Amino acid sequence: MLDEATLLIVALNLLFSVWMMRVLALQINSTVGKLDHMLAEAISKLIERGLGEIEPINPIQQAIASMIQNNLSGQRSPGSSEVIEVPLTRDSSGKFS
Repeated sequence: MLDEATLLIVALNLLFSVWMMRVLALQINSTVGKLDHMLAEAISKLIERGLGEIEPINPIQQAIASMIQNNLSGQRSPGSSEVIEVPLTRDSSGKFS
C-alpha cells in the first residue's frame, strides 16, 4: 500500500512539474513577443525622429582618444618610452610663464 501511494505521489509530482514547465514556457514566449514588438516600435521611432542634437566632441577628449588609439595600435615598440622634454620657463616672481 505504501509503495502505491509513493508511486502515485511521484507520478502526480511529475505531471504537475511538466504542466508548470509548459505554463512557464508559454508565459516566456508571450513576454518575449511583447518585448520584441516594443523594441521594434522604439527603434522605428528612433529612426523616424533621429537622435536629436548631439553634443560635439570635446577637443581634450578627442586628444586623449587619439593617444589611446596610438598606444593600442602598436605604433611604438613595446618597452620603449618616448620622453618629451618641455622647457619650463619662469618669470622674475617665480611663476611659470
